Amino acid sequence: PKNQPPGTYKGRIDLLVAETAACSFELTVRVHPFTLPDASPLPLAITFAPHDFPQPETQALQAQWKSAADYPINAWKKHKLRWADFLADYYISYDSLYHQGQPDFEVLEHLHKTDRLGRFNLGYYGHPGASPAELEAWKTQHLPRLLAAYSKAKELDLLHHAYIYGCDEAVAELFPRVQQAAALLKAEFPGVPIMTTTYDQSYGMESVIKAMDAFCPLTPSFDMAKAARARAAGRQVWWYICCGPHHPHLNMFIEYPAIEARLLMGAMTAKYRPEGFLYYQISIWNSRRPIASGPFTDWDPRSWTAYHGDGSWTCVGPDGTPLPTIRLENFRDGLEDYAYVRLLDEAVRKAESAGGLDARRTAWLKQAKAALETPAELLKSKTEYSRDPAVLYRYRDALAEAIVSAER
Repeated sequence: PKNQPPGTYKGRIDLLVAETAACSFELTVRVHPFTLPDASPLPLAITFAPHDFPQPETQALQAQWKSAADYPINAWKKHKLRWADFLADYYISYDSLYHQGQPDFEVLEHLHKTDRLGRFNLGYYGHPGASPAELEAWKTQHLPRLLAAYSKAKELDLLHHAYIYGCDEAVAELFPRVQQAAALLKAEFPGVPIMTTTYDQSYGMESVIKAMDAFCPLTPSFDMAKAARARAAGRQVWWYICCGPHHPHLNMFIEYPAIEARLLMGAMTAKYRPEGFLYYQISIWNSRRPIASGPFTDWDPRSWTAYHGDGSWTCVGPDGTPLPTIRLENFRDGLEDYAYVRLLDEAVRKAESAGGLDARRTAWLKQAKAALETPAELLKSKTEYSRDPAVLYRYRDALAEAIVSAER
């Protein structure tokens, strides 16, 4: 907890199996004299919208399961606020990229009151058609519902958390229509960033898409030099993963070592500095009923098509309560690694802006800047990295030591 006094704590862990001691070991925990932020250190746009994606061999059964109150996509609903708090514990806001209704303002207000609200989408938009009639139909489909969400968010003083996402993975021939949509939305909803995963790898610098506020390429397509030019022109450049990329790139599949999720959100984010992370879904559930006991379960890990865990980082526990996956734990650990980076960033900024550094502070500044460089032995590139936890912990410890030393 945040109020835990800093210091070194020691104890012993006894592992019992069927009331019999299996092993024991000494544990030492160091609590640093700084705390982590309540909200994500990196802007996120992540969908939590529970649904199933029936597998071929269970499709007929799942059609029957859907009527049962304990079917996971039904069972979780009685614990909506508990799920919202659970997601916030992992730095994820209660949000959906693809919804075409209204955001759940009850949940958003709840999270805002606890200072744990991140970004949320006012609603999805597609690209308009080519003809005037199709453009008018597009306006009728999108603008009234987005206006309702915009007005409510403004009334609740939540607009600074809002964005509008759409034109998902649109290809080059659609770029003029993507530009048309973005321009219309910017005019109608001032102050709210318009974001897309449209396949414009120039981030608007070499295409007709000039009205877009935020581009979001897949991680392999993220280019730091191009991103710097786009940012100089006033645009944001995020990145995302989904059912791709595959190894050697980092992703969240069950088959991939869990440390890779941590590297993605921590060390790799620190090295490349995207302005946000997007993910299409974390709650595709295909199991018959919630998990009631463990450690072995009958939870079906298949999620979207033939993938295992893609679009599914959460599970449903007893009576519909939330359960994390180990991949979700590593996702948060990576964001906490990145939080260390952001804390040290701020300490360096303060030291440099203060000026008049003495020899000790000059030496600290050199140490801090070295710690902020992602070590090549941990992550050299998007496809070259270590899976050795000891290497990761040395990196995190160096960041922590520099943060603590800043106050000495």
